[in-house]
Amino acid sequence: MLRATFLIVVVLVVAGSMRPALAEFEIQESTIDPGETQLQYRGAWHRGLPASGAIEGIDLSTDPGDAPLKQSQDFEIQYSPTTFWLVALTHVFDEPAGEYFRLNSIEFESQFELITREGDGLGLAVQGGTEQPVFQVREEADPEVAIGPIVELSKWNYTLVLNPLFFKEIGDKNEQEGFGFDYGWQWRKELFGERLWLAVEMFGEIEDMANAGPFDLQQHSIGPAFYYTFGKEDDFDDELYEVDRKSKELTVSAGLQFGLTKATSDVALKIFIGYEFD
Repeated sequence: MLRATFLIVVVLVVAGSMRPALAEFEIQESTIDPGETQLQYRGAWHRGLPASGAIEGIDLSTDPGDAPLKQSQDFEIQYSPTTFWLVALTHVFDEPAGEYFRLNSIEFESQFELITREGDGLGLAVQGGTEQPVFQVREEADPEVAIGPIVELSKWNYTLVLNPLFFKEIGDKNEQEGFGFDYGWQWRKELFGERLWLAVEMFGEIEDMANAGPFDLQQHSIGPAFYYTFGKEDDFDDELYEVDRKSKELTVSAGLQFGLTKATSDVALKIFIGYEFD
């Protein structure tokens, strides 16, 4: 209860002029476990960045906010006050091309579970997020609002997770005519009692769907990943009831993303570490 109260207070403090959290290479699941706290680290390192002026004469470094990232490092805490509500607070560090490694923003996200997935079947939730740019980068960041569903479909130890997110700029420098679109999806095979996942993941962003432009000016990437969970225990059936023996869990993941367009880095290494406890 105290942890939930603390996070709600944080929300009220930082919920002023913010923009949505469009975390890099994040796949969010729909299931929420009440009373659970999650600590997450997400890191990404890019190689083969888009060259300045290489895309139809456009200088990608003219606007610092559009400069491609060399690396990003996210540190997140999630807490589930109820069976259907999750809140998260994230510190985002990054290093755009031609700049220095810095704290870029502090993000807040909230998620509401609508349909709980029980084994095979459908899971559904809705998520939204805001982001407070820190002082050094505030001039580069336009406020935005965003919302989108989280969809899970599972059958025979195969699971498809969809994370589409629609966002709209509302700042003074807003040049959008329509909504922007940010997405991630994951198709995975679950092995060894769901301890090991082998996955294919894809991520991308269209800044303005009303003026999407050529495919090569958009960011899209795809690649493999694996996830392994330590400390995960299988549920078992008692004569009268089912007992959940899930203990503290540590999940580690590594993957590669390969750029599909000229506006995307050639390859990115992504790392995830997550620790869950009640």
